[in-house]
Amino acid sequence: MEGKLPWEAPAAAAPSEAQAQVPETMVQGLAADDSAEDRESTTLMPVWQPPPAAPAASEVAQTMAIDSKTQPMAGAVAGTGRQAELTIESGPDGGHAHRIGDNALRLGRSPDNDVILRDPATSGHHARLERRGDQFWIVDLGSTNGTLVNGEPIQEKELNHGDRVTIGQNAVHFSVIGT
Repeated sequence: MEGKLPWEAPAAAAPSEAQAQVPETMVQGLAADDSAEDRESTTLMPVWQPPPAAPAASEVAQTMAIDSKTQPMAGAVAGTGRQAELTIESGPDGGHAHRIGDNALRLGRSPDNDVILRDPATSGHHARLERRGDQFWIVDLGSTNGTLVNGEPIQEKELNHGDRVTIGQNAVHFSVIGT
């Protein structure tokens, strides 16, 4: 190494264009006798930049207050057609209500569902409620304990106002809102 320290660049080697743009303290010097296989590549890190500014208050959508027990489904917009409501009457999640609009609503124990049921008899992805035209349908997603509508096991069934759906230990009342 001829008296040079490992972090010092060899005297004969001219810095490359990329190295010339990087502060000298960030470039690891290489000994003249190092082979390409023995060297580790140098990674250039981008300079930290502050996060973008928050949007102006006029650009932020207005938020409306809702009943704490009624949770609108993401994407449900009032006035886009018939809507329905699932009211959990009894079971571990009794007392909660959920609105159904244009988008499908998935029910189950897994945290990625639209309606999370905290019931060990409910499958991770238990059932899906969807609107087809002006009708609402419930589809069992291959749940272990099945989905019942008015006491009968179903794979897929059209729901009518007043139907009772059983998902695990939860008794759910289905009602249509609007015409």
